[in-house]
Amino acid sequence: MLSETARGHDVADPPALDAPVTGGAAGRAVWTTADQVVSSLASAALSIVLARTVSAAQFGTFALAFSVYTFAVGVAQAVGGQVLVIRYTDAPPKERRVAVGLAAGNAVRVGALAALVLLAALPLVRLPSERVVLAVAVLLPALLLQDAWRTVLISAGTPRSAFLNDLLWTVLQLVAIGLLLARGEHQALWYVLAWGGSAVVAAALGVRQARVAPRLRGGVRWAREHRQVTGYLLAQWVAVLGAIQIAFVVLAALGGVQDVGSLRAAQTLLGPLNILGMAATSFAVPELVRARPGRRGLVLTAAAVSALMVVAVAAWGAVLLLLPASAGRQLLGDTWDSARVALPGMVLFTCAVGITTGPSVLFRALDRSNYTFFTSAALGPLILVLSVVGQAVGGVRGAAYGFALAAALVVVPFFVLAGRAVRAADLPAQGA
Repeated sequence: MLSETARGHDVADPPALDAPVTGGAAGRAVWTTADQVVSSLASAALSIVLARTVSAAQFGTFALAFSVYTFAVGVAQAVGGQVLVIRYTDAPPKERRVAVGLAAGNAVRVGALAALVLLAALPLVRLPSERVVLAVAVLLPALLLQDAWRTVLISAGTPRSAFLNDLLWTVLQLVAIGLLLARGEHQALWYVLAWGGSAVVAAALGVRQARVAPRLRGGVRWAREHRQVTGYLLAQWVAVLGAIQIAFVVLAALGGVQDVGSLRAAQTLLGPLNILGMAATSFAVPELVRARPGRRGLVLTAAAVSALMVVAVAAWGAVLLLLPASAGRQLLGDTWDSARVALPGMVLFTCAVGITTGPSVLFRALDRSNYTFFTSAALGPLILVLSVVGQAVGGVRGAAYGFALAAALVVVPFFVLAGRAVRAADLPAQGA
Protein backbone atom coordinates (compact mmCIF):
# COMPACT_ATOMS: atom_id res chain seq x y z
CA MET A 1 0.00 0.00 0.00
CA LEU A 2 2.94 2.30 -0.48
CA SER A 3 1.94 5.43 -2.37
CA GLU A 4 3.89 6.88 -5.29
CA THR A 5 4.80 9.82 -3.05
CA ALA A 6 6.20 7.49 -0.43
CA ARG A 7 8.35 5.56 -2.90
CA GLY A 8 10.22 8.74 -3.73
CA HIS A 9 11.80 8.96 -0.26
CA ASP A 10 14.61 7.11 1.40
CA VAL A 11 14.52 7.11 5.17
CA ALA A 12 17.07 5.73 7.57
CA ASP A 13 15.82 2.72 9.49
CA PRO A 14 14.65 3.79 12.96
CA PRO A 15 14.68 0.89 15.42
CA ALA A 16 11.64 2.32 17.23
CA LEU A 17 9.46 1.65 14.19
CA ASP A 18 11.25 -1.43 12.87
CA ALA A 19 10.88 -3.38 16.10
CA PRO A 20 8.04 -5.90 16.08
CA VAL A 21 5.04 -5.41 18.30
CA THR A 22 5.87 -6.79 21.71
CA GLY A 23 3.89 -7.62 24.81
CA GLY A 24 0.33 -8.85 25.05
CA ALA A 25 -2.80 -7.02 24.02
CA ALA A 26 -3.72 -6.49 27.66
CA GLY A 27 -0.42 -4.75 28.34
CA ARG A 28 -0.82 -2.52 25.30
CA ALA A 29 -4.36 -1.69 26.42
CA VAL A 30 -3.07 -0.62 29.84
CA TRP A 31 -0.33 1.59 28.36
CA THR A 32 -2.76 3.10 25.84
CA THR A 33 -5.21 3.95 28.60
CA ALA A 34 -2.42 5.36 30.78
CA ASP A 35 -1.28 7.51 27.87
CA GLN A 36 -4.77 8.89 27.31
CA VAL A 37 -5.05 9.65 31.03
CA VAL A 38 -1.91 11.77 31.15
CA SER A 39 -2.53 13.46 27.78
CA SER A 40 -6.04 14.45 28.81
CA LEU A 41 -4.78 15.52 32.22
CA ALA A 42 -2.61 18.14 30.52
CA SER A 43 -5.63 19.83 28.95
CA ALA A 44 -8.00 19.22 31.85
CA ALA A 45 -5.56 20.68 34.37
CA LEU A 46 -5.26 23.81 32.27
CA SER A 47 -9.04 24.20 32.01
CA ILE A 48 -9.60 23.65 35.74
CA VAL A 49 -6.85 26.07 36.77
CA LEU A 50 -8.12 28.74 34.38
CA ALA A 51 -11.70 28.28 35.57
CA ARG A 52 -10.53 28.86 39.14
CA THR A 53 -8.04 31.70 38.62
CA VAL A 54 -9.06 33.92 35.69
CA SER A 55 -12.18 35.92 34.92
CA ALA A 56 -15.19 34.33 33.23
CA ALA A 57 -14.53 36.45 30.13
CA GLN A 58 -10.90 35.25 29.89
CA PHE A 59 -11.97 31.65 30.38
CA GLY A 60 -14.59 32.02 27.66
CA THR A 61 -11.93 33.40 25.29
CA PHE A 62 -9.69 30.44 26.09
CA ALA A 63 -12.62 28.06 25.49
CA LEU A 64 -13.09 29.47 21.99
CA ALA A 65 -9.35 29.24 21.21
CA PHE A 66 -9.19 25.70 22.62
CA SER A 67 -12.12 24.75 20.40
CA VAL A 68 -10.05 25.79 17.37
CA TYR A 69 -7.20 23.61 18.63
CA THR A 70 -9.57 20.66 19.06
CA PHE A 71 -10.91 21.15 15.55
CA ALA A 72 -7.38 21.35 14.10
CA VAL A 73 -6.41 18.11 15.87
CA GLY A 74 -9.25 16.33 14.08
CA VAL A 75 -8.25 17.74 10.71
CA ALA A 76 -4.62 16.69 11.24
CA GLN A 77 -5.74 13.19 12.24
CA ALA A 78 -7.96 12.94 9.16
CA VAL A 79 -5.15 13.80 6.72
CA GLY A 80 -2.38 12.01 8.57
CA GLY A 81 -2.75 10.04 11.79
CA GLN A 82 -5.82 8.00 10.88
CA VAL A 83 -4.50 7.17 7.41
CA LEU A 84 -1.46 5.76 9.20
CA VAL A 85 -3.62 3.71 11.60
CA ILE A 86 -6.08 2.36 9.04
CA ARG A 87 -3.74 1.63 6.13
CA TYR A 88 -0.22 1.35 7.58
CA THR A 89 -0.59 -0.36 10.98
CA ASP A 90 0.40 -3.71 9.47
CA ALA A 91 2.53 -2.37 6.58
CA PRO A 92 6.19 -3.32 6.03
CA PRO A 93 8.56 -1.18 8.15
CA LYS A 94 9.99 0.87 5.29
CA GLU A 95 6.55 1.81 3.95
CA ARG A 96 5.38 2.61 7.43
CA ARG A 97 8.35 4.90 8.19
CA VAL A 98 7.69 6.97 5.10
CA ALA A 99 4.00 7.22 6.04
CA VAL A 100 4.98 8.32 9.55
CA GLY A 101 7.06 11.21 8.23
CA LEU A 102 4.29 12.34 5.89
CA ALA A 103 1.60 12.06 8.58
CA ALA A 104 3.71 14.09 11.03
CA GLY A 105 4.45 16.68 8.36
CA ASN A 106 0.75 17.05 7.63
CA ALA A 107 0.14 17.71 11.34
CA VAL A 108 2.61 20.61 11.24
CA ARG A 109 1.07 21.87 8.01
CA VAL A 110 -2.47 21.83 9.46
CA GLY A 111 -1.22 23.62 12.59
CA ALA A 112 0.33 26.40 10.53
CA LEU A 113 -2.82 26.77 8.42
CA ALA A 114 -5.05 26.89 11.50
CA ALA A 115 -2.75 29.53 13.01
CA LEU A 116 -3.10 31.70 9.93
CA VAL A 117 -6.89 31.38 10.06
CA LEU A 118 -6.90 32.38 13.74
CA LEU A 119 -4.70 35.40 13.12
CA ALA A 120 -6.80 36.48 10.14
CA ALA A 121 -10.03 36.21 12.13
CA LEU A 122 -8.71 38.01 15.19
CA PRO A 123 -9.32 41.57 13.92
CA LEU A 124 -12.90 40.64 13.02
CA VAL A 125 -13.93 39.46 16.51
CA ARG A 126 -13.73 41.54 19.66
CA LEU A 127 -12.45 39.36 22.48
CA PRO A 128 -11.55 40.21 26.11
CA SER A 129 -8.07 38.67 25.81
CA GLU A 130 -6.64 38.68 22.28
CA ARG A 131 -3.18 37.65 23.51
CA VAL A 132 -4.57 34.22 24.49
CA VAL A 133 -5.68 33.64 20.91
CA LEU A 134 -2.31 34.84 19.59
CA ALA A 135 -0.47 32.43 21.88
CA VAL A 136 -2.60 29.46 20.82
CA ALA A 137 -2.06 30.37 17.14
CA VAL A 138 1.74 30.46 17.50
CA LEU A 139 1.82 27.15 19.38
CA LEU A 140 -0.60 25.21 17.16
CA PRO A 141 2.00 23.52 14.89
CA ALA A 142 3.87 22.07 17.88
CA LEU A 143 0.65 21.06 19.64
CA LEU A 144 -0.56 19.13 16.59
CA LEU A 145 2.83 17.51 16.03
CA GLN A 146 2.88 16.28 19.62
CA ASP A 147 -0.58 14.76 19.13
CA ALA A 148 0.62 13.09 15.90
CA TRP A 149 3.48 11.33 17.70
CA ARG A 150 0.98 9.80 20.11
CA THR A 151 -0.89 8.22 17.20
CA VAL A 152 2.36 7.08 15.57
CA LEU A 153 3.66 5.33 18.66
CA ILE A 154 0.38 3.67 19.65
CA SER A 155 -0.31 2.36 16.15
CA ALA A 156 3.24 0.94 16.07
CA GLY A 157 2.34 -1.20 19.08
CA THR A 158 4.54 0.85 21.43
CA PRO A 159 2.05 2.77 23.59
CA ARG A 160 4.57 2.87 26.43
CA SER A 161 6.64 5.33 24.38
CA ALA A 162 3.53 7.44 23.77
CA PHE A 163 2.88 7.41 27.50
CA LEU A 164 6.41 8.65 28.25
CA ASN A 165 6.01 11.45 25.73
CA ASP A 166 2.72 12.63 27.19
CA LEU A 167 4.05 12.20 30.71
CA LEU A 168 6.88 14.61 29.93
CA TRP A 169 4.39 17.12 28.50
CA THR A 170 2.12 16.85 31.52
CA VAL A 171 4.88 17.05 34.14
CA LEU A 172 6.48 20.10 32.53
CA GLN A 173 3.11 21.80 32.26
CA LEU A 174 2.13 21.06 35.86
CA VAL A 175 5.45 22.37 37.14
CA ALA A 176 5.04 25.58 35.16
CA ILE A 177 1.43 26.01 36.29
CA GLY A 178 2.48 25.40 39.88
CA LEU A 179 5.05 28.18 39.63
CA LEU A 180 2.46 30.54 38.14
CA LEU A 181 -0.01 29.77 40.91
CA ALA A 182 2.66 30.33 43.53
CA ARG A 183 3.29 33.74 41.96
CA GLY A 184 -0.42 34.54 42.13
CA GLU A 185 -0.77 34.91 38.35
CA HIS A 186 -4.32 35.69 37.13
CA GLN A 187 -3.68 36.20 33.40
CA ALA A 188 -4.74 33.32 31.14
CA LEU A 189 -1.92 34.04 28.69
CA TRP A 190 0.83 32.69 30.94
CA TYR A 191 -1.02 29.44 31.63
CA VAL A 192 -1.59 28.91 27.90
CA LEU A 193 2.12 29.47 27.27
CA ALA A 194 2.95 26.87 29.94
CA TRP A 195 0.62 24.39 28.25
CA GLY A 196 1.87 24.99 24.72
CA GLY A 197 5.52 25.48 25.60
CA SER A 198 5.57 22.08 27.30
CA ALA A 199 4.08 20.56 24.14
CA VAL A 200 7.01 21.96 22.13
CA VAL A 201 9.44 19.96 24.27
CA ALA A 202 7.31 16.80 23.99
CA ALA A 203 7.04 17.22 20.20
CA ALA A 204 10.85 17.36 19.98
CA LEU A 205 11.08 14.18 22.06
CA GLY A 206 8.63 12.51 19.67
CA VAL A 207 11.03 13.09 16.75
CA ARG A 208 13.72 11.27 18.71
CA GLN A 209 11.39 8.43 19.75
CA ALA A 210 10.10 7.76 16.24
CA ARG A 211 13.46 8.59 14.62
CA VAL A 212 11.55 10.05 11.70
CA ALA A 213 11.40 13.78 11.05
CA PRO A 214 8.17 15.41 9.85
CA ARG A 215 8.13 15.66 6.05
CA LEU A 216 6.55 18.86 4.78
CA ARG A 217 6.93 17.95 1.11
CA GLY A 218 4.64 15.40 -0.49
CA GLY A 219 2.09 15.37 2.32
CA VAL A 220 -0.72 16.89 0.30
CA ARG A 221 -0.23 14.43 -2.55
CA TRP A 222 -0.06 11.53 -0.07
CA ALA A 223 -3.29 12.59 1.60
CA ARG A 224 -4.92 12.94 -1.82
CA GLU A 225 -3.83 9.42 -2.78
CA HIS A 226 -5.67 8.15 0.29
CA ARG A 227 -8.69 10.36 -0.28
CA GLN A 228 -11.09 7.48 0.38
CA VAL A 229 -9.93 7.76 4.01
CA THR A 230 -8.95 11.42 4.28
CA GLY A 231 -11.94 12.75 2.36
CA TYR A 232 -14.56 11.02 4.46
CA LEU A 233 -12.78 11.54 7.81
CA LEU A 234 -12.16 15.19 7.05
CA ALA A 235 -15.76 15.69 5.99
CA GLN A 236 -16.88 13.88 9.14
CA TRP A 237 -14.75 16.06 11.40
CA VAL A 238 -15.84 19.24 9.67
CA ALA A 239 -19.49 18.18 9.89
CA VAL A 240 -19.40 17.44 13.62
CA LEU A 241 -16.67 19.61 15.12
CA GLY A 242 -17.29 22.38 12.63
CA ALA A 243 -20.94 22.40 13.63
CA ILE A 244 -19.97 22.46 17.31
CA GLN A 245 -17.58 25.37 16.83
CA ILE A 246 -20.16 27.29 14.82
CA ALA A 247 -22.70 26.51 17.52
CA PHE A 248 -20.30 27.85 20.17
CA VAL A 249 -19.83 31.05 18.20
CA VAL A 250 -23.59 31.47 17.79
CA LEU A 251 -24.18 30.65 21.46
CA ALA A 252 -21.52 33.20 22.43
CA ALA A 253 -23.22 35.80 20.23
CA LEU A 254 -26.64 35.07 21.73
CA GLY A 255 -25.70 34.59 25.37
CA GLY A 256 -22.07 35.74 25.73
CA VAL A 257 -18.75 33.91 25.98
CA GLN A 258 -19.73 32.94 29.53
CA ASP A 259 -22.24 30.45 28.09
CA VAL A 260 -19.49 28.85 26.01
CA GLY A 261 -17.34 28.72 29.14
CA SER A 262 -20.15 26.92 31.00
CA LEU A 263 -20.41 24.22 28.35
CA ARG A 264 -16.62 23.91 28.18
CA ALA A 265 -16.43 23.57 31.98
CA ALA A 266 -19.06 20.80 31.89
CA GLN A 267 -17.03 19.03 29.21
CA THR A 268 -13.97 19.31 31.42
CA LEU A 269 -15.78 17.53 34.24
CA LEU A 270 -16.63 14.75 31.80
CA GLY A 271 -13.00 14.51 30.72
CA PRO A 272 -12.39 11.03 32.22
CA LEU A 273 -15.07 9.64 29.90
CA ASN A 274 -13.39 11.23 26.90
CA ILE A 275 -10.15 9.63 28.06
CA LEU A 276 -11.81 6.22 28.12
CA GLY A 277 -13.40 6.70 24.70
CA MET A 278 -10.15 7.83 23.09
CA ALA A 279 -8.23 5.00 24.76
CA ALA A 280 -10.74 2.43 23.52
CA THR A 281 -10.55 3.75 19.97
CA SER A 282 -6.76 4.22 19.94
CA PHE A 283 -6.24 0.67 21.19
CA ALA A 284 -9.00 -1.25 19.42
CA VAL A 285 -8.57 -0.01 15.84
CA PRO A 286 -4.89 -0.99 15.29
CA GLU A 287 -5.40 -4.22 17.26
CA LEU A 288 -8.31 -5.22 15.00
CA VAL A 289 -6.34 -4.28 11.89
CA ARG A 290 -3.46 -6.52 13.02
CA ALA A 291 -5.62 -9.42 14.29
CA ARG A 292 -8.12 -9.48 11.39
CA PRO A 293 -10.85 -11.26 13.39
CA GLY A 294 -13.93 -12.76 11.81
CA ARG A 295 -17.37 -11.21 11.76
CA ARG A 296 -18.19 -12.55 15.21
CA GLY A 297 -15.04 -11.05 16.68
CA LEU A 298 -15.79 -7.65 15.14
CA VAL A 299 -19.34 -7.62 16.45
CA LEU A 300 -18.31 -8.70 19.94
CA THR A 301 -15.55 -6.09 20.08
CA ALA A 302 -17.86 -3.28 18.97
CA ALA A 303 -20.54 -4.36 21.44
CA ALA A 304 -18.01 -4.56 24.27
CA VAL A 305 -16.65 -1.08 23.54
CA SER A 306 -20.14 0.46 23.47
CA ALA A 307 -21.18 -1.36 26.65
CA LEU A 308 -18.03 -0.22 28.43
CA MET A 309 -18.72 3.39 27.49
CA VAL A 310 -22.37 3.28 28.62
CA VAL A 311 -21.47 1.82 32.02
CA ALA A 312 -18.67 4.34 32.50
CA VAL A 313 -20.86 7.32 31.55
CA ALA A 314 -23.64 6.18 33.88
CA ALA A 315 -21.25 5.78 36.82
CA TRP A 316 -19.24 8.98 36.33
CA GLY A 317 -22.31 11.01 35.43
CA ALA A 318 -24.02 9.93 38.65
CA VAL A 319 -20.96 10.96 40.68
CA LEU A 320 -20.92 14.43 39.11
CA LEU A 321 -24.66 15.03 39.39
CA LEU A 322 -24.62 14.04 43.07
CA LEU A 323 -21.51 16.10 43.84
CA PRO A 324 -22.13 18.67 46.61
CA ALA A 325 -21.91 22.30 45.54
CA SER A 326 -19.00 22.88 47.93
CA ALA A 327 -16.97 20.13 46.27
CA GLY A 328 -17.88 21.46 42.83
CA ARG A 329 -16.63 24.91 43.73
CA GLN A 330 -13.38 23.41 44.95
CA LEU A 331 -12.92 22.00 41.44
CA LEU A 332 -14.09 24.88 39.26
CA GLY A 333 -14.47 27.87 41.55
CA ASP A 334 -17.25 30.27 40.56
CA THR A 335 -17.61 28.50 37.20
CA TRP A 336 -19.17 25.49 38.95
CA ASP A 337 -22.65 27.01 39.25
CA SER A 338 -23.03 27.59 35.52
CA ALA A 339 -21.32 24.28 34.64
CA ARG A 340 -23.72 22.40 36.92
CA VAL A 341 -26.66 23.80 34.96
CA ALA A 342 -25.26 22.36 31.71
CA LEU A 343 -24.11 19.07 33.24
CA PRO A 344 -27.28 16.88 32.92
CA GLY A 345 -27.58 17.53 29.21
CA MET A 346 -23.86 17.03 28.60
CA VAL A 347 -23.94 13.70 30.49
CA LEU A 348 -26.72 12.48 28.20
CA PHE A 349 -24.79 13.76 25.17
CA THR A 350 -21.68 11.86 26.27
CA CYS A 351 -23.73 8.71 26.83
CA ALA A 352 -25.17 8.83 23.32
CA VAL A 353 -21.71 9.40 21.84
CA GLY A 354 -20.38 6.52 23.94
CA ILE A 355 -22.97 4.14 22.51
CA THR A 356 -21.71 4.87 19.00
CA THR A 357 -18.04 4.35 19.90
CA GLY A 358 -18.22 0.61 19.17
CA PRO A 359 -19.58 1.03 15.63
CA SER A 360 -17.03 3.81 15.01
CA VAL A 361 -14.19 1.44 15.93
CA LEU A 362 -15.65 -1.18 13.59
CA PHE A 363 -15.92 1.29 10.69
CA ARG A 364 -12.28 2.33 10.94
CA ALA A 365 -10.96 -1.20 11.35
CA LEU A 366 -12.82 -2.21 8.17
CA ASP A 367 -11.68 0.95 6.31
CA ARG A 368 -15.31 2.09 6.03
CA SER A 369 -14.76 5.76 6.76
CA ASN A 370 -17.65 6.60 4.44
CA TYR A 371 -20.09 5.05 6.93
CA THR A 372 -18.81 7.28 9.72
CA PHE A 373 -19.24 10.26 7.41
CA PHE A 374 -22.86 9.41 6.62
CA THR A 375 -23.83 9.48 10.29
CA SER A 376 -21.74 12.56 11.02
CA ALA A 377 -23.29 14.42 8.10
CA ALA A 378 -26.56 14.15 10.00
CA LEU A 379 -25.12 14.72 13.48
CA GLY A 380 -23.36 18.01 12.70
CA PRO A 381 -26.40 19.99 11.52
CA LEU A 382 -28.51 18.47 14.30
CA ILE A 383 -26.05 19.72 16.94
CA LEU A 384 -25.97 23.18 15.43
CA VAL A 385 -29.74 23.57 15.09
CA LEU A 386 -30.84 21.86 18.31
CA SER A 387 -28.25 23.52 20.57
CA VAL A 388 -29.15 26.99 19.31
CA VAL A 389 -32.87 26.25 19.59
CA GLY A 390 -32.27 24.83 23.05
CA GLN A 391 -30.49 27.96 24.20
CA ALA A 392 -33.26 30.15 22.83
CA VAL A 393 -35.77 28.12 24.83
CA GLY A 394 -33.85 27.32 28.01
CA GLY A 395 -30.49 29.08 28.07
CA VAL A 396 -27.35 27.04 28.75
CA ARG A 397 -29.39 24.11 30.10
CA GLY A 398 -31.44 24.01 26.91
CA ALA A 399 -28.33 24.18 24.74
CA ALA A 400 -26.85 21.17 26.55
CA TYR A 401 -30.05 19.17 26.07
CA GLY A 402 -29.94 20.15 22.40
CA PHE A 403 -26.52 18.51 22.15
CA ALA A 404 -27.89 15.36 23.81
CA LEU A 405 -30.94 15.08 21.55
CA ALA A 406 -28.79 15.49 18.43
CA ALA A 407 -26.47 12.64 19.46
CA ALA A 408 -29.37 10.38 20.42
CA LEU A 409 -31.00 10.75 17.01
CA VAL A 410 -28.04 9.13 15.20
CA VAL A 411 -27.59 6.08 17.45
CA VAL A 412 -29.86 3.82 15.38
CA PRO A 413 -28.28 4.81 12.03
CA PHE A 414 -24.84 4.00 13.48
CA PHE A 415 -25.87 0.42 14.32
CA VAL A 416 -27.73 -0.11 11.04
CA LEU A 417 -24.59 0.83 9.12
CA ALA A 418 -22.44 -1.29 11.45
CA GLY A 419 -24.49 -4.35 10.54
CA ARG A 420 -24.16 -3.52 6.86
CA ALA A 421 -20.38 -3.07 7.16
CA VAL A 422 -19.91 -6.45 8.85
CA ARG A 423 -22.05 -8.26 6.27
CA ALA A 424 -20.16 -6.64 3.40
CA ALA A 425 -16.70 -7.40 4.83
CA ASP A 426 -14.68 -10.12 3.14
CA LEU A 427 -14.10 -11.98 6.40
CA PRO A 428 -14.88 -15.47 7.74
CA ALA A 429 -17.63 -15.83 10.33
CA GLN A 430 -14.99 -16.91 12.84
CA GLY A 431 -11.53 -15.35 12.90
CA ALA A 432 -8.47 -14.88 15.02
